Amino acid sequence: MADRSPEELAELLTLSEVPGVGIAKFAALLRHFGSARAALHADRAALESVAGITPTISALIPEAKPSEAVLRQCELLVSSNVSVLVCSEPDYPQHLAALDDAPPILFVKGNAGLLALPGIAVVGTRRPSEYGRHVTAEIVRSLIEHGETIISGMARGVDGLAHKVALNRGGMTVAVLGCGVDQVYPPEARPMHARIAEEGALVSELWLGTPPDRINFPRRNRIISGLSRAVIITEAPSGSGALITAETAARQGREVYAVPGDVTRRQSEGVNRLIADGAQIVTGLNDLLVNLGLAVKVATAAGDRIGLPVGPPSDLTDEERRILDALAIDPLHIDALALKLGSDPSELLTHLTIMEVRGLVASHPGSCYARAIIAS
Repeated sequence: MADRSPEELAELLTLSEVPGVGIAKFAALLRHFGSARAALHADRAALESVAGITPTISALIPEAKPSEAVLRQCELLVSSNVSVLVCSEPDYPQHLAALDDAPPILFVKGNAGLLALPGIAVVGTRRPSEYGRHVTAEIVRSLIEHGETIISGMARGVDGLAHKVALNRGGMTVAVLGCGVDQVYPPEARPMHARIAEEGALVSELWLGTPPDRINFPRRNRIISGLSRAVIITEAPSGSGALITAETAARQGREVYAVPGDVTRRQSEGVNRLIADGAQIVTGLNDLLVNLGLAVKVATAAGDRIGLPVGPPSDLTDEERRILDALAIDPLHIDALALKLGSDPSELLTHLTIMEVRGLVASHPGSCYARAIIAS
């Protein structure tokens, strides 16, 4: 990464703060002149040759001087050891720079080199079901084993789990934040925030000290997908922010994958709609890896499909079939299951124990049971 003097940092931030110079014009100035310093010292005719730079803006740029806020930000960037990547320079991720709405500056805490190659984004709902957690963990585990960098938004739920599994598997992960990279959100993610800064990379287009604000999160999603070559949504209801990431990814020309879910559950509405609208369906780890170019096609057992429960064998008793029909992938307390079936809990427990041994159901903490999911 380029070592920048405080003066160079101040010039970058000063140019970005000129009234009328938004993201697009700032990026255009940097690309045209090669540096903030050159843009700040250019004459008005040269400035007005850049698309979008009006006479009013061209009059303001040469007069711009570092504000107190800019100088404080420069001190923070240096003291916090935060890398500053600029869209006009070679160390900025080129797959992101190619996008029309790429942020002209990225602030990176941690290993900025992780951004050089596009990773795989794994995103989803803040309130995943047991099924959603299971699928997310299995996908991330497999991607890490194949050397992929996992990119997500460090939100509660699927995002945080994706980062956690990646780190625990010794893999690489990048968290794109809707606040400054020195800010922790959600608050309970403080240990993960510190760990990603040490073992991965925290990324934002926002200045240090910028607090989380709901207006920032939809915009940061374009960076999540922009840094990725594919986006996988493991579970998401309608209206989920993960769907914004999926829509942005499609516009950016990235591949979008969605894991199918239980049609009776709200958490599946968004992903199932994505599939109906043309997203690639994830039916198994092997097929996903093949589609991503990480594996060759091999014959797999018919049951090696993510998202599907273990199929019922032909020798099920009528009572066992009733139990399987009443269970879903999400755990259900045995008392609730007994009430649903009109069964005696003690007799039901006997059936469940036998079915668990046969690999048809899975027990969970708190006397809860669910359909067993086929392991890949």
